[in-house]
Amino acid sequence: MMDNATFHKKQSIQEVIINAGHMVEYLPTYSPDLNPIEHK
Repeated sequence: MMDNATFHKKQSIQEVIINAGHMVEYLPTYSPDLNPIEHK
């Protein structure tokens, strides 16, 4: 699960993730409650 940072949306990054057998999922915009790092 990734946020909507520009470098996360690059096609090459998505291909690496998919080729490794994982699914690409993005956090909804403005949803810090779903991101554990925001609770530190």
